[in-house]
Amino acid sequence: MGNISVYQLWTSMDMSDLYTKKVSGVMFNAQNTSITAQFIGHQLISNQYSNEDDDAGNTGVVSQTAKPQLKKPSFYQVVLLNDDYTPMDFVVEVLEQFFALSIEQATQVMLTIHHQGQAVAGIYPKDIAETKAQQVIDFARHNQHPLLCRVEQKPD
Repeated sequence: MGNISVYQLWTSMDMSDLYTKKVSGVMFNAQNTSITAQFIGHQLISNQYSNEDDDAGNTGVVSQTAKPQLKKPSFYQVVLLNDDYTPMDFVVEVLEQFFALSIEQATQVMLTIHHQGQAVAGIYPKDIAETKAQQVIDFARHNQHPLLCRVEQKPD
């Protein structure tokens, strides 16, 4: 029979019947339009199943897509820093415009910056946090204010 690929196996199947076809240590079950492959105890060598006991010498290549391992993205805080020159009204405007805070929330964060020297303006995935920080710095420079902010990883 020689070498047979998964595609060749798939196209040679009679999909009206449920049956099993053995291809060199890999068991294929087919019904209607679904196909499943099950490893049945033979050795895997560089993505090719081989059956040393197979008298006909048939081998088949099986490619399998692994399910991706997803993890939650790390979050980063955009921290605004206090300075002696940026007006409080400007800081409130920045918080409203770039961090979508209400006037009350923005005023509260601005007072925290003023009294404690810094405050978290928002928490985002890394790329968004870096973009917002750069937008704030650019906006402050455009308006001739030395307002600074930094991005730091949120502690877990």
